Amino acid sequence: MICLGSKIEFSRGCAIAFVLALTTAAFGQDAIPISRTNRSILQPEEEAQIQQPSGFTAADHMLGDCGGWRERLFMAGVEVFAFDNSIYNGNVTGGIHPGHGTIVNDAFAGLKFDLEKLVGWKGGLFVVSGIDRAGEDLTRKYVGSIYSVQQMVGGQRPFLYQVFLEQKLADKKVTLKLGRFSASDDFNASLFYGYSLNNGIDGDIRNVLFDTRFSAYPFPVWAAALFYNPSAEFNLKLGLFQTSKDMFDNTEHGLDWSIRGEDGYTAIAQFGWTPQFFKQPVASGASDGKGTLVLKGMPGHYHFGVTFSQWDFYPRFSGGFEDHSYGFYVHGDQMVYQETPGSDQGLYVFVACGYYPQTEISIVPFQVNAGLHYKGLFPGRDDDRTVLHFIYGHLSDDYARSVHVPGRPFADSEKVLEVGHRFQVTKWSYIQPDLQYVIDPGGTGDIPDAIVIGAQMGVTL
Repeated sequence: MICLGSKIEFSRGCAIAFVLALTTAAFGQDAIPISRTNRSILQPEEEAQIQQPSGFTAADHMLGDCGGWRERLFMAGVEVFAFDNSIYNGNVTGGIHPGHGTIVNDAFAGLKFDLEKLVGWKGGLFVVSGIDRAGEDLTRKYVGSIYSVQQMVGGQRPFLYQVFLEQKLADKKVTLKLGRFSASDDFNASLFYGYSLNNGIDGDIRNVLFDTRFSAYPFPVWAAALFYNPSAEFNLKLGLFQTSKDMFDNTEHGLDWSIRGEDGYTAIAQFGWTPQFFKQPVASGASDGKGTLVLKGMPGHYHFGVTFSQWDFYPRFSGGFEDHSYGFYVHGDQMVYQETPGSDQGLYVFVACGYYPQTEISIVPFQVNAGLHYKGLFPGRDDDRTVLHFIYGHLSDDYARSVHVPGRPFADSEKVLEVGHRFQVTKWSYIQPDLQYVIDPGGTGDIPDAIVIGAQMGVTL
């Protein structure tokens, strides 16, 4: 552990030590090269912080109010936000080399400037943020799977991330966003995905990233987006994102702001529906029960997205290039059991699917994710989350032929089962023990199924 500590940045030493204590006995510790995989995504609970909250609550932050200055800044129009998340896990059995464990860490921080409070610019918001990732990738060397078992792998160095201006119009029904950010901030995402440690689910539907140039955290691009919310139940999102050969280059630290002649674009349209079923009158407002009655039901979130990318350099597995990529994704989550009317405690179900039919350039043309999510399953643990996830990814025949080794099976599909329980320790901290069962790592069937155990922890600073 001392040797490993010399290789990895332990910015939150006590918390990491606690995670290590849960699982260290199972794994040998090896230092391996930092991975350059770009399959990563922003935690949805971090994404949500980009929205402007109604006020500052010191109890929601590990550092509190810092002597009152954070609240004073917030009231003046400047919000400071920061998060730190870590994963420690390893493959107990199976995979390429069983018995190894690694730690990965993701620190995310930034500032939001409410331009209306600062300079009287009504509906204006300016955001700047940065990321620092550290740690070694377990998946590539020790597991051998298509889907990473650690969703914080990708980049593994400091990045300047978001630099954008946001403007609300038409009584806040229309929002315009322009600057440097990634598609994963606003498209192809769900709050439920962030409770998975596996990158096949966490953040977004993973084959959308595999099969097109879908920009994702921590790699920003030049972008513009429009969000239209005509009612509480319906929304439309449109986005246009720069596509380039260097958009996933982690050596530039997010500082390459160039636009080159060979760059292309990725256009995204997403249609959303957020209904509530079986509405009942529940009290809202005063804590003494004298508040007004409002109708609340069991919430659901449904969206359908289409992406089209024009870029001359999509490599075909058989050689040469394709000049465009297109595909579709769909998501639905629904609360199916509610402990009490109006409560968010209960059972949720989600299903998500991505389809990218160009098998000559698509690694995983078809993927489906499914999950069960229960908030407050155990008495006295109302804010805990219990999750059961399943991933199925079908690998394209063209990809299978391109990576085929004579005398070995052709790649076909990879599956993952995952179960975890997130203990909400305080309002600003959590720890989530987790178990993953990776079936047919790499899709070929000749790598033994892997059992990966470990834990994720995080704090809101």
